[in-house]
Amino acid sequence: MKVTWLGHSMFLIENDEGVRIITDPYHEYTGYSPPKISADIVTVSHQHKDHANISIVEDSPKIIDSIGNYNIKGVTIEGISSYHDEVKGKKRGNNIIFKFNIDDVTLVHMGDYGEPTLSKEQVDALKGVDVLLIPVGDRYTIDGVQAAEVVHRLEPRVAVPMHYKTRVSVFDISTEEPFLEKMPKAKNIGRTIELTASSLPKETEVWVMEYSS
Repeated sequence: MKVTWLGHSMFLIENDEGVRIITDPYHEYTGYSPPKISADIVTVSHQHKDHANISIVEDSPKIIDSIGNYNIKGVTIEGISSYHDEVKGKKRGNNIIFKFNIDDVTLVHMGDYGEPTLSKEQVDALKGVDVLLIPVGDRYTIDGVQAAEVVHRLEPRVAVPMHYKTRVSVFDISTEEPFLEKMPKAKNIGRTIELTASSLPKETEVWVMEYSS
């Protein structure tokens, strides 16, 4: 499996059979340059424009924007209910956590997760996650300290921060630094990572991916 960070909360995930998945495609008002890109599947964690600009994705992909279980082209996906804020969606509505099983690796994309702590149901649903893509930027999502607590609770093999202030992001959110200060094993890993079940680290590591337009 290959995972490429396209900025904000948007990733391109490709399995060994060439199935392409896009998560949370963004709008240019984020400061990032939306690529025109092809995919078989697009997941949308919620309907805000910085996560739901499906017009940039070509080839008529299958759109998944609701909770439930899916099996598309051999990829199993589970949409898990959560909230975009700390008051059960009263400020910013609902959010979907997506759990993928790809090439025997379990990958979770947290979307704009905003709850102060994981519920027991969420912990049970996310048990066994290998790769966790987690927002750390605060204001619209959990902050770096809360994100670190999620990582400690779920114990993924790899945690990848997303949805934080970068050199191109125009959002008034935090950088990744408060999260990294709480995580002892962190390293820069580049724009694209290749993963297999056997190559995953034995203990949790934080991999900071690189954005390039």
